[in-house]
Amino acid sequence: MSGSGMGCPDWPKCFGHYIPPTHVDELTYSEGKFFKKGMMVLQENRFWVAKEDITASGSFQSEKWEMYDVHDYSIYNPVHTWIEYINRLIGALSGIPTLILFVLSIVGLLRRRDLVTFILSSLTLFMLGFEAWLGKTVVDSGLHEGQITLHMFGSVVIVALLLMVIYRHRQNKVEVSNYSNYWKIMSAVVMVIAFTQVLLGTQVREAVDVIAEVNKDRSTWIDALPSIFKVHRSFSILVAVLVGWMFFRSKSLVRIPFALKGIFAITLAEIVLGIILAYGALPAPAQPLHLVLAILWFACAWYFMQQVWSKEKSIS
Repeated sequence: MSGSGMGCPDWPKCFGHYIPPTHVDELTYSEGKFFKKGMMVLQENRFWVAKEDITASGSFQSEKWEMYDVHDYSIYNPVHTWIEYINRLIGALSGIPTLILFVLSIVGLLRRRDLVTFILSSLTLFMLGFEAWLGKTVVDSGLHEGQITLHMFGSVVIVALLLMVIYRHRQNKVEVSNYSNYWKIMSAVVMVIAFTQVLLGTQVREAVDVIAEVNKDRSTWIDALPSIFKVHRSFSILVAVLVGWMFFRSKSLVRIPFALKGIFAITLAEIVLGIILAYGALPAPAQPLHLVLAILWFACAWYFMQQVWSKEKSIS
């Protein structure tokens, strides 16, 4: 979301390192410097990969190096590098609890014949592996627009699967759900809108990245955006009206679910951020925050729909 996707031009290592460089000097060819096989240098505005362990001589010897031709990205930005590296670390570390969840679901399947949790946990583990593979293809493609959107929605699917596991094993199960058909329909509509808005927002983000590559003046980006931005902006009006109406009708509920409160609060925050982005020349900190809140909004909408359509409901 921060535009750091190419912070590490290769995968799974970063510039051929297990721990990425902190300064461009580490990627600079100079006499006496040692490079292990697979490490990169930035030479002649291109990345080169060492074919073998090399101790640099006085001049760059291209025969000992191979030009990295997977893509033509040739920029070192330490901030982007470490954001991308931390992103990869979190992805790898998340595999540990996901694997534990999968193992526990096998135990539940054998002891309690809990097939649903096993399927959800298996799909979560599969999606995590798919996201790792897709992350490599996104980097190799030089951040191809369509693959970025697919990668984003892979993470959304993981969130949805885990929320289903959480809801299935929630505590404090009480009376049978008595939500009216109105709330069932509205929860489904909100879910569709949440999914659509995240999709539109991701495409707007892709368009911004394309524009940013050739124009660094943020004040001109809004005018240069394609029509998808106007669709996204107009759709937000529908979202505001719909959620506002739900807020008005929620007064009839005995207890307002936490997820529904989250929808109300995040919608308000997203509207404020959207105004700041549209009329404040797309300030950099607001962009990732806008997308993070969009995922949280989706999560609240998904959980609320489970509450409404479930035969049982939680008191929280």
